[in-house]
Amino acid sequence: MFSPALQEGGPAKGTRSSRRRQRPLSSDTSLPQPKAKRQRLPLSETTFVNPDAAPEMYEVKSDNVDLLSIKRDGIENVGAPRKELSVRSRKPKPGERASKGDGSVILTSNSAYSVSKLPALPDRIRTDTNSRYHGAIYSSNGYALALNLTHAIVWPYTSTLASPETFTFALPYPSKNGADPLPLGSLVAPSASSNDPGLVVVMPVSGKISYWESISSASTLGLNKTPHGKEETISGMFSGEHVVQIVNAESAGFVLVFSSGRLAYMNVRDGQGRPAISVQFLRNGLNSNPGGLFGSIRNVLSSSPFRGDIAAVRASSGAEVGERMVVAATAKGKLLSWRVHRGGHHSLVTDADIRDLLIKEVLQADAGADILPADSLEVHDLTFIPRGLERKYVETSRLSQALLKRGDSVQHLLLLTSFTNKQKSRYSLVEVVISTDGVNVGNVRPLTTYTTPVSSSAASKPRVYLPRPGLVAFVSFDRAAVIASMVSPPDSPDSQLQEDSHIIPATFEDVIDFRDEGAIQIIGSGVEEPTTNNHSVDEPRIHRQKTKNPAALLLLQGVGTVRISISDIDRFVGDAPPQITAKSKLEQAVFYSGKAENLLVFHGRRSLPFPDSDICKAAAELSDEIVSSKASYLAQSVPASLEANMRARIGYLNILIRHLKALRVNMDPQTRWVLLYNAEKMVVANWIWQKHEQFMSEIPEGEKTLIAETAVYISENEKTEPNPEIGEVDPVRHWFIHDVGRLDVFIAWAYQIIKYVWKEQAVDEDKTHRLLWEAATINNGALREAHRYRKDQASVYGVDPSEIPRGDDMPGPWTATHFIANNLKRLLEFSFQWLDGYLVQAPNQNAVGMRYLQEVRDILPSMTRQYLIALKEYFTWAEDSPVSQTQTLAKDYRATFLTDLYEKPLKLKDYDLWDQAIELAEEWDAPITLADLVVQEILALEERAAGASTSSRSEEARALADAKRQRMGELMTKRGEKFAFRAYQTLLENRGIQPVLDFPYDKGGFSTKFLRTKPELAKVSWINDVEKEKDIDHAAETLMDLGLTREQRLWNKKIELSLSKLALLAEEAAPSVNGDASSKASSESETKNGANLEKIDQALEIVGIQDKLYSQILPTIDQAVDQAAELQLAMDQHATFIPKKQKALLQVFEDALGRLLKHEALEPLTLIDLLTLVALDDSHYETMGDQFYLALVVSHLTLNGEDRANAQRLIWRRCFLRTDWKKLNETNGKRDVDLLAMVGETAAYRTMYKIYIECKWSPATQSSWKHGTNSVPFVPAANKDRHFKPFVKPSDTLDLYTETLDRRFDEMDDGFRTKLMDAMKAEDTKLRSYIEKSQLEAWAQSTRDCAKETVAKYIHALTAEKLPAGSPVKVVSGPSSVEEANGSENGNGVPSKKTKPFERLPQTERSRLFST
Repeated sequence: MFSPALQEGGPAKGTRSSRRRQRPLSSDTSLPQPKAKRQRLPLSETTFVNPDAAPEMYEVKSDNVDLLSIKRDGIENVGAPRKELSVRSRKPKPGERASKGDGSVILTSNSAYSVSKLPALPDRIRTDTNSRYHGAIYSSNGYALALNLTHAIVWPYTSTLASPETFTFALPYPSKNGADPLPLGSLVAPSASSNDPGLVVVMPVSGKISYWESISSASTLGLNKTPHGKEETISGMFSGEHVVQIVNAESAGFVLVFSSGRLAYMNVRDGQGRPAISVQFLRNGLNSNPGGLFGSIRNVLSSSPFRGDIAAVRASSGAEVGERMVVAATAKGKLLSWRVHRGGHHSLVTDADIRDLLIKEVLQADAGADILPADSLEVHDLTFIPRGLERKYVETSRLSQALLKRGDSVQHLLLLTSFTNKQKSRYSLVEVVISTDGVNVGNVRPLTTYTTPVSSSAASKPRVYLPRPGLVAFVSFDRAAVIASMVSPPDSPDSQLQEDSHIIPATFEDVIDFRDEGAIQIIGSGVEEPTTNNHSVDEPRIHRQKTKNPAALLLLQGVGTVRISISDIDRFVGDAPPQITAKSKLEQAVFYSGKAENLLVFHGRRSLPFPDSDICKAAAELSDEIVSSKASYLAQSVPASLEANMRARIGYLNILIRHLKALRVNMDPQTRWVLLYNAEKMVVANWIWQKHEQFMSEIPEGEKTLIAETAVYISENEKTEPNPEIGEVDPVRHWFIHDVGRLDVFIAWAYQIIKYVWKEQAVDEDKTHRLLWEAATINNGALREAHRYRKDQASVYGVDPSEIPRGDDMPGPWTATHFIANNLKRLLEFSFQWLDGYLVQAPNQNAVGMRYLQEVRDILPSMTRQYLIALKEYFTWAEDSPVSQTQTLAKDYRATFLTDLYEKPLKLKDYDLWDQAIELAEEWDAPITLADLVVQEILALEERAAGASTSSRSEEARALADAKRQRMGELMTKRGEKFAFRAYQTLLENRGIQPVLDFPYDKGGFSTKFLRTKPELAKVSWINDVEKEKDIDHAAETLMDLGLTREQRLWNKKIELSLSKLALLAEEAAPSVNGDASSKASSESETKNGANLEKIDQALEIVGIQDKLYSQILPTIDQAVDQAAELQLAMDQHATFIPKKQKALLQVFEDALGRLLKHEALEPLTLIDLLTLVALDDSHYETMGDQFYLALVVSHLTLNGEDRANAQRLIWRRCFLRTDWKKLNETNGKRDVDLLAMVGETAAYRTMYKIYIECKWSPATQSSWKHGTNSVPFVPAANKDRHFKPFVKPSDTLDLYTETLDRRFDEMDDGFRTKLMDAMKAEDTKLRSYIEKSQLEAWAQSTRDCAKETVAKYIHALTAEKLPAGSPVKVVSGPSSVEEANGSENGNGVPSKKTKPFERLPQTERSRLFST
């Protein structure tokens, strides 16, 4: 039954000497034995037993002579008296704390109670794992009783020995049917002649009764031969009836409860105290038939007050000696009580059915019972409420004033009731008062922590105990026990209302669950009450437990005795009574559930009655306390093995998270990360301690490791200072015990030690080598271990290790604090610097120093990885911080990360760590770093091959370089453009363009893509397109893009655009290879090529305009000796229209003119500035064309939207300003012909004429002008599908660039911009004066009409004179002035200026034209 694995025991020992003298078995044993030497040996059941002698047992067997015998287990059958050896007890395991010297093992404890397993358990029970048992515990005499079908076993349960003195009784006439009810038994108060209790056993089915007056004195005498024992049979039992319960009602006797519902009084002594068994059935007061309870079977069965549903029978002390009150309760809620006297006299006192009253009161008190059927009410047990209590206990109890009643006129009871369905039960403790006034129900105390229905197969029924002083009730079930406070809660309005409703407000309550595996179940129980002085001094209490606080005793099959004791009963009446908190429940589970030997269940059986938020808060607090060794359950002594101490704390943290998961607590992310971080710190701290011991073993005695130095010199604000006055003299161990929670500071502080040693030159170079190695080892290893553990345990804690917690309430990663990231960067850079000085430049170190340097070198890749992780974790977390300073640090650290992601892995190549560096770059997906490393390794191998001393080494280096090139090609395919482009860029910078074009392992055409994305390589890219890719179309696009947007040299631009045009024309001319299938694609290509050709033509036209302008400037600079002189000469000659005081405008013009002279391709607005500001002689009309017209062409071909409109306004404003309109407007004394000639000489006329002569005039021109539009629609002859609208009225050119400038000047300083806007205002002011005072608006209209009419007449004249009728008119050129309209033509068909105006027109036409 009881598993021996659950209790380690020693040899069988008696608690006191036997009354019998031990006789030697032979003369040999009479000799003195040598004194035994103390040895540490494992003890067993037979350690001290003589293997040749039979075990000494006193057993009364059922035979013809002696019916019964007993055996005292554990008395050695040896001649000499046995001496007890002083044997060292086993060390308690974590989670099994030994109590104060009684040998018990604490299973759990909190501020209110403790649960302990007592050591005493008979060997017979421990080894019998198959039999059924039940029993009871008697605290009045300190013995426990267990019975199976064949034996009764008695032992002192308070013994400190694992195998106590045991009395085993073989029962007479045992049942042969293993399914029969177990025998019932009870210990009997000691007789006058003995200090030991007696024993009475009832066989339930046969009714046989056996009585032993003393469990010890019956060792040699049979029942039938001596007055010390007796046997009897119950008379009057009916067929099928059996005994179900025996109730100790001493000193009056015993009460037997039968399955039929009958009760019988049993006495085991006669009036003189001699053994004599008698049984008498109790009467219910309604029938006084002397022939039994009712006189016939029918009357008995029909008139039984219980009819077989008796739930419990209990007896209390009566008013006089030898008198007891016996109360019985049925499961349905009926109560009966008797007054029973010694000798069997009895009288019925109460007979009441309180079922309806119980239902009403319980449902009113327990809202949770409303959902359960009311007719399911069941009474399970009852107990008497103690009396004669101290006033302080009475005043704090929530029970009624019946506590103050004396005598047997009032019976004060506590009932255990329940409402039940198939899945759930609601239990309650109900106060019931039986008095002469009837039966009343007092307060109801619902039990909320235990809701499991009662099992029909349980070995024992639920029992309720209310030991003195009546403040705490114990309720035992088959595999659980409940502790419930009966103390009045603090006064409050809510509690007052509940009191008026007979409801006890929620006070302390907790449930203790036992494992349900194997045969473990509660088979008996008892209670211990505080020791009082009511016993006489000579009353024997050899095994009685002396205690100041009440306790419940549970007998568990397979285990032994378990005591549930209140820690301090007076705390329940204090100002701060014990409470069950989320933290206390977690502490119990964490510190006591870690060992398989623990009988209790802490995980998963039932949830905690607290919100998840409270549980999370408690879990985080408990985790912190474990890490800092502040938990009260942790030993406060200095551990002999610090590693074992830290492993135990790691175990507690693991239990904590498993327990939370078993409870299915919905933990918030903050709690999950806090718990995981604490577990990481403990694991890493344990790793660091192991490294410390390794370092200690490698250095001379007296020297300190870096870890020891750190523990001493770390800031006192960052650690718990040891107190030397109480013996705390080891700062290293003290830190690992109390300050692991600040492990981030400890790790970062390692660099501080290195910095101090280096700056102060505190140690020599060799020791610095070692300290640097230790610092690198600790920093790298600690962070690596933390991340490994985080990755392995992430699923347990329910977090994603790849994500970094972010948010206001989220804790920052302890592995990536600002301190760690900063100092790790410094340590890494110091390591680089140190290795550069001692390993690279001065490699001639001693063996020890070289070993440390090489190991630091080997650590560098991993330490770089940890540094990058720390950086990324920190700035990712800090970016979401509400603190602005932290956010600023996050930005700085992000920038540092991007920089060091390139620099730090690249630095590893200096120590020939190419592969590790490449692996690191691949891991961090850093294609730029990876490409540089791969290419530079190839270049280094090529240099090695070139400088090799032998051909074999050269070939080896070349082969390795080629392998690296193949790997580079694979990485291009895997990593894509970003890697490939960077690799080609590095090749280009180091080896030029040829290795890029010739790279053989490019399977994705990345070289072509690379060239195409590099504007500066366009000149190479188009050649690659033609030669390698055979892509003429893209070559044309490349050249076109280069010429249109990137080329700064004018001549190059002209060539590139021309080549692009040539390529496009060649592409169009190429025959289709796919026939009709490609017709659609060809059509799309033609459309695209046509648009591109148009762009090229326009760009070439702009290039031509700039060339023409340069040709006008060129004669001016022929005599210049250098570029500066050229510019000066050009400015002197061509800047005459710009006032000298307008310095800003002069500077703009000078800059544009200088770029023109350098043959730079000018921006459109710059070219427009030159064309509109430059001063040219009149010959430019014949060689270049009108400058303002060309400016309008530039604006039309290169600008759009508002930029084009503003440019045209600027052009016309400067065009109008070229004429002195005030002088022109003074027409007094002038002939029409002269005035017309003056109009023809204006810049506006020449520009308008050029526009009309180049375009076909539209009839909408005159209409749009009359309606105030700014421009006249016309179609350029060169491009008839686009509208050219350059006309602007003078008034519309005002207020341009007087407040803002064009985009070219956005980045210039405000002073320059202001001056330039002043120049624009000056132009604006001058033009405004012409408009307002010289009729410029009207003159502009007249000038425009003249130009239009002149062009019309000129075209008409050409058509009439040169072309046959019906032939189309093609205008090649025309007169540039009014006079030229009637002049002669030069060799190019352009009329000569020498010809008089309008000479070729008839006089009538001239007059009409002039009048216009």
